[in-house]
Amino acid sequence: MPETQARGLATALAEAPFRADGALVAMLRQVRAHIPLVLVTNATVELEDDLASLGLADLADHVVSSARVGVAKPDPRIYEIAAERAGAAGNRCLFVDDGRENVEAAVALGMTGVHYRELADVRDVLSHLLDT
Repeated sequence: MPETQARGLATALAEAPFRADGALVAMLRQVRAHIPLVLVTNATVELEDDLASLGLADLADHVVSSARVGVAKPDPRIYEIAAERAGAAGNRCLFVDDGRENVEAAVALGMTGVHYRELADVRDVLSHLLDT
């Protein structure tokens, strides 16, 4: 791929509007009423601003951003940081991600992992915490 085309694609990705799935956000808000919620991301340092612009600044108890902590998924340390922020042992944590490699890394540390492909994947594992 030519460098100019690669730069153009990178710029388009970086400038793409951030959006959140409303049904997933509603589910996460219900879950957070019962347990700590930590967002683990390889996003840029602008994530907090993106969340705030969507009215989601209070969605998680903590945000563990690779851009801020210096390690990225699937590095085991980022999952350890997330567990520490949640105040929970790794074997008491549920990690959900759309990247199979990231889920496998969390599971290798003793976390329960869910490979997210659709809302039902998360709903099934969290159903006991959701209002029905």
